[in-house]
Amino acid sequence: MKTLLSTALMLSLAACATAPGDTSRNDPYEDFNRAMLDFNLGLDRAILEPVSQGYRTVTPRWGRDRVNDFFVNLGEPITFVNDVLQGDAERAAQTTVRFVVNSTVGLGGFFDIMRFEGLESHDEDFGQTLAVWGVDSGPYIVLPLLGSTNPRDIVGFGFDRAMNPTNTINYTTDSDDELPVRIGLGVLNGINSRADLQEQIETLRSQPEPYVALRRNHTSRRDAEIRNGQSDPNAYQDLPDFDDY
Repeated sequence: MKTLLSTALMLSLAACATAPGDTSRNDPYEDFNRAMLDFNLGLDRAILEPVSQGYRTVTPRWGRDRVNDFFVNLGEPITFVNDVLQGDAERAAQTTVRFVVNSTVGLGGFFDIMRFEGLESHDEDFGQTLAVWGVDSGPYIVLPLLGSTNPRDIVGFGFDRAMNPTNTINYTTDSDDELPVRIGLGVLNGINSRADLQEQIETLRSQPEPYVALRRNHTSRRDAEIRNGQSDPNAYQDLPDFDDY
């Protein structure tokens, strides 16, 4: 969903993934990372924030929720693949039920029916799968446009994009229209995600040391994802959630 430049811009300051523990102990490229964070923050201020604020003005909360539900549902197949690769049959079954019901009764995923029934979504990616398999994360890295990541999760990002079953979906009957539609969906996903994170981003900017705040928050969040919601008690827990930014 985020292989296109326009979509990467919308999700630029995000953290793709980091290893469990405090990445300050595994940050040999800190000077480079700080420069890239400054670049991403400046890009956000100049382009992404104005676009997302305009989008919020014309799109009510209900509409943004429907867009979010649609893209969460679109990501369920890759979550299922990684549930299976991690050997978690129960969560794989839950993902299957969510995808089938939401894609049908939920009108193509625009309504998260299963959330209303108490079955919340969960995200799994190949970076998490590699962590479960014992692969070391490598050093913390901040990339222009793509944000926070590490070598393990760069590999995971590529695997997820290549293996996502939704790659085989044709959104139109005309092959000439397929690429524009995919680009449009990617841009919409990025704008919608950025619009819903305005308060978190403002909190990040207000931190005395935004770089350290993002790195620490990102580390504890990623550790919780790898542990399926059970955070390392030694991880930082006192910051807002910047991880989708």
